Amino acid sequence: MFWLRTFFYVLPLAIAFVVVLLFREVSRLQLPGVGEALTTSIREPIGPLDPLTPISGPTREVRDLIFDPLLVRDDDLNLRPHIISSWDSQTVIVIRCFSEEDAGEAEAMILSGEYLDEDMTVLGLNREGSVLTVALEGFAPDFERRLIGEFDPGLLGDYLLVRLRLKHSIQDSLGTFLKSSVEKGQIKMLDFEGDQIANLFVRGDTDLFLRELELYYDSNLSLAPEIEVVGKQSFTSSQELVIRMRSDVKWHDGRPVTSEDLLFSYNELTRPGSSMPLKGTFWFLESVEVINEFSVRGVCRETPAMMMESFEALPLLPAHLLSDQSDEERWMNFADSPVGCGPYRIEKRREDGGIVLRAFEGYFGTKPEQEWNVYRRFDSLESKLLALRSGRVDCLVPDERFSDWSIRNPGRVRQIRCLPRIQYLVAWNLDTEPFDQNSVRTALAKSVDLNAVLVDTATSYQEPVQSLFFPGVPYVSKALPLPLLDLKGAEELLEEAGYQFDENQGARVNEAGVALTLKLSVNESDSEHVRLARALQNQWAAIGVVVEIEEVSWETLLNQRLLTREFEGVLLSWEIPLKKDRYEAFHSRGIEEGGGNLFGLRNQVIDELLINLREEDRPDMISVEAHRLQDEIVNLQPCFFVGQSGRIITIRDGAVEVVRTSKGNESIRSPAGIGKAGLERSRPWWVRSEKVIPMPLAAPERRGE
Repeated sequence: MFWLRTFFYVLPLAIAFVVVLLFREVSRLQLPGVGEALTTSIREPIGPLDPLTPISGPTREVRDLIFDPLLVRDDDLNLRPHIISSWDSQTVIVIRCFSEEDAGEAEAMILSGEYLDEDMTVLGLNREGSVLTVALEGFAPDFERRLIGEFDPGLLGDYLLVRLRLKHSIQDSLGTFLKSSVEKGQIKMLDFEGDQIANLFVRGDTDLFLRELELYYDSNLSLAPEIEVVGKQSFTSSQELVIRMRSDVKWHDGRPVTSEDLLFSYNELTRPGSSMPLKGTFWFLESVEVINEFSVRGVCRETPAMMMESFEALPLLPAHLLSDQSDEERWMNFADSPVGCGPYRIEKRREDGGIVLRAFEGYFGTKPEQEWNVYRRFDSLESKLLALRSGRVDCLVPDERFSDWSIRNPGRVRQIRCLPRIQYLVAWNLDTEPFDQNSVRTALAKSVDLNAVLVDTATSYQEPVQSLFFPGVPYVSKALPLPLLDLKGAEELLEEAGYQFDENQGARVNEAGVALTLKLSVNESDSEHVRLARALQNQWAAIGVVVEIEEVSWETLLNQRLLTREFEGVLLSWEIPLKKDRYEAFHSRGIEEGGGNLFGLRNQVIDELLINLREEDRPDMISVEAHRLQDEIVNLQPCFFVGQSGRIITIRDGAVEVVRTSKGNESIRSPAGIGKAGLERSRPWWVRSEKVIPMPLAAPERRGE
């Protein structure tokens, strides 16, 4: 019996040891206790949190809590510094003087202000030998001409400027040329603009040099060489954007956020084949380089007023985790458990598909008052109601049964409508008959009863499209003047276009008796797109238009319909952008391969309006151009705007507040809601109300009773 006595003696010690281990493990995880976390009940698991992939619902909400943008919108939707702390524009002029002595004289004249106009402010001045570099504040297309025009011509070098541009990196190619060149001694000075342009300042028998240069590149046509003889010129200029980042931002793993991260993100997302191609978004940049740990410099080929909106759209990625492009598994693991620099970090993923977030102690901004955010799934309606009654759930993604219960029990929960973020549209191929006729496209728009097409669910709502731009932007005060439902007017337009109704076929036909048929392509895996397509099919059948719905995979829709423009109509959705630049979607140059003009829209007036919006910085004129653009788009009807959709968030009544910190560091409390800047700006500051009062809840009705 010795072993039995030993067992009973050791058992309490073993139990105590296990309890200590469990306590240490719980302490290590530091998971929240009951009532400590703002808890959201979800229906589907939180998916991959990829910052490069369009996502919606709770998964997007979680992603937005983990990642912070480079720039943010304030409560009035104006762009403000965030991780990017400031930015400046400057015009850099490099002047080649005749001699070092002449450069010194010119430097003295600039410092005295004698060579400067009133609107010129010198940010920097450097002299190296006979080369003088002047940095002037701001962008102006004639800065260099005006400055050089003040110089004594005798101070300037006598050079012929030859500009060489290649399709690919130029330094290796030019270096190979110089090794074998006989006439390279005529190159007196050489500099580079980005990695594709070289400026060669030559003097001597320049005809021989040019002939040698042309012969060399004629044998290397794969580089797409362009040789431009600019003429007699002793200077070059560039327009630069200098961006400075905060020095106190950290990734969730403790590493500092630096300019290397910004450069990596830019290079990764503007390269060919990127999963989020932003090359068109940064069309104005020639190159980007690191200046120091927290600053980068961009050389601009053009200087639009809205250039910082492009950086707003650039996700910031941790270079130290993702710089190995060949490791696909690393990207997948990152999306599953990402490292961001936002106000919350991932503590753990739950086995039920939920996730636990904790306020990031190293966050550079005001740390959220709500320490824990938990997203979890409940097995049944009964368990969900029990959690509501005990105050263990604050926000919900309801299902059909819960929605029925909430209708029968008003006052238990309340709904918050987020701003509409998604627009549904049918893109017409304007190069295909009969959709090349404005009257046909307008007739299709006039014949749709949106009340019969758009529906609300427990988790989202749909409404008619209000604008081409984000809701509430200060420069748009007029709604998009879309055609109203007018069946008689639609029929008259189709008759004018040559389509009469044939009773025998039950459809509209042309003079040859061929029915007016529309093939509407749609992504088969998007149930909402399929539903909308079928609803439109019924609407257009009422005026005699036969609609054939083609359900295909997204890969087929993208590669064999949209990119090749082999379609009649495609039902799509896009996210309403915060920026005012809609060049990619509607400018005629966007018809080219890889462009965003899916419709084939070619219109000079719209092209000019889009360019004006890029260049205009006066608020009143921005408003004028934006309203004109909306009117022109409606007149031409390159697409049919079906509707727009926003998310509905259900919260336990009185359970959630918004706590923001004022300039005086005072906490300002207000009921949970969505401001003009949307959920992304308000959600990090949601907290559980200090007084959580359990509510008496009616029991759910059993099915079949």
